[in-house]
Amino acid sequence: MRTLTSKRQTVANRANARRSTGPKSPEGKHAVRLNGLRHGLLSRDVVLPGEDAAGFEELRNAVRAELAPSGPVEGFLADRVVNAIWRLRRLERAEAALFHWHLYTLAVERRSETVGSFVETIYDPLPMLGGYETFIKDKTAHEEAKEHLQSASRVSTPAGRSQWPARASP
Repeated sequence: MRTLTSKRQTVANRANARRSTGPKSPEGKHAVRLNGLRHGLLSRDVVLPGEDAAGFEELRNAVRAELAPSGPVEGFLADRVVNAIWRLRRLERAEAALFHWHLYTLAVERRSETVGSFVETIYDPLPMLGGYETFIKDKTAHEEAKEHLQSASRVSTPAGRSQWPARASP
């Protein structure tokens, strides 16, 4: 439920907003320039922090050598081609990561269902136990559930290393 803001509070909020115009110094502007960054496809900076600046320069040199622009217009267009290639490569990596995450969540859901099939919930009329008790049906089912959970608890990366998956941001 939304609460209505009083007229006095609205006036105060607007006055504060007029005084707060963000960072003024070049250092402050540099520090906050990537605050809203999610995927980087439309960012002002072509090479983002954490990306390979030397790789970008190699790509730029290779494309400019291939296109051999003569004049400022062709140079501008060659740079646009380089920027588009770099951003499309970033998009391909993001797409692969998204697909990998989707496959991971499907695998976890399947294993969760499998493990859930080993569990039995019964009603216990004793209120001090909370009314319900969950237990694994038998020792064999317990071992199978344990193996499924252990195999689902780690994700294998393309490089062959294992790592915990990062939580997806909304």
